[in-house]
Amino acid sequence: MIRTALRRGGLAAAFATVLALPTVPAFAQVTIGASAPLTGPRAQLGKYYKQGVELALEEINKAGGVLGKPLAVVFEDDQGDNPNAAINAVNRLMQVHKVPVFLGPHFSVAQMATQKIYCNGTVVSITGASGIPVTNSGCKYVIRVRGDDNIQSKALVAFAVKELKTDKIGVLHVNDDFGKTGAQRVVSAIEGAGLKPVAVEAHNAADKDFSAQLARLKAANANTVVLWTHIDAAALIVRQAKQMGLDVHFAGTAMSQPTFLNLTDTFSDGVLSADDFVAENPDPLVQAFAKKYKDKYNTPAEIWAAAYYDATWLAAKAINKAGSADPQKVRAAFNGLQHTGVLAAFRCAENGDCNHQIHIVEIRNKAPGVRTTVKF
Repeated sequence: MIRTALRRGGLAAAFATVLALPTVPAFAQVTIGASAPLTGPRAQLGKYYKQGVELALEEINKAGGVLGKPLAVVFEDDQGDNPNAAINAVNRLMQVHKVPVFLGPHFSVAQMATQKIYCNGTVVSITGASGIPVTNSGCKYVIRVRGDDNIQSKALVAFAVKELKTDKIGVLHVNDDFGKTGAQRVVSAIEGAGLKPVAVEAHNAADKDFSAQLARLKAANANTVVLWTHIDAAALIVRQAKQMGLDVHFAGTAMSQPTFLNLTDTFSDGVLSADDFVAENPDPLVQAFAKKYKDKYNTPAEIWAAAYYDATWLAAKAINKAGSADPQKVRAAFNGLQHTGVLAAFRCAENGDCNHQIHIVEIRNKAPGVRTTVKF
């Protein structure tokens, strides 16, 4: 069901999509929300997000729903990393739909922009945002399903030092909040390993040519370069480096996902990635999910779908454990909650972090393979 609304000044950009059983009255179901990029440059990722939620809803409702009722999810568009759109989306979820729990926002910049709205305990947010502050800024009503940037950066640097035997690590990051804070974590991890980065380079979000930064990394004799940037930029960097003949290991996050592999083609060989999910993981639960997802949507499973599939299941389990959809009771139910999901064996800490592991994945012949799983 799609609902559109008119506001003063013209047609509203905000709209809601409700995933539910169409013949079930609203009072006869439990409805939670989702803040996701339905439009804009991140809309493809939002499509994966929504599909993961759909798949979980089918299974949850087939198993009896929550509190003896079907579970439904109403979506609002946050356009991904757009803080203002995220604030509007969260306000609609809370004020119009009056949900007790919502999924997202996913991007850390959007998640942090919205916390001031919901951290008074009127609703619980379940997110895949990986920024360190998300669960460390005093907000007691946020739950995270992915490992944070600290876990990812530490695992990448430790693997490079111990397994690749490298002592010359460079950093290349996008010059926004995501990139700058991520780069700081990588530099701290390098220094924690008793080294110093040979070079730290930045690029602007709209850049397409990275030859200058790559030339400086080459001049600094970097043999491993940790990328902290968005997928499209990471793919261009890797392609251009290979075309320039740079013999370096590239490492980063989400660089084993189908989007990155499609953009890099054969240039991805040897790339390392810290990832919560990779469809090629031989774990039986991952393989079962990957098959169900591929069968239903005719596309390979990836991290957004997996993260919000798990997030939907965690929401259902917490509501059932609480015996109520009251937000404060649901949040209390997350403390100590355990769930074996696709991303991890979740165990929720008091601060809301539920995932305490990360996979180090290596690309060979365009295929990701899990080299090791680092647990914290």
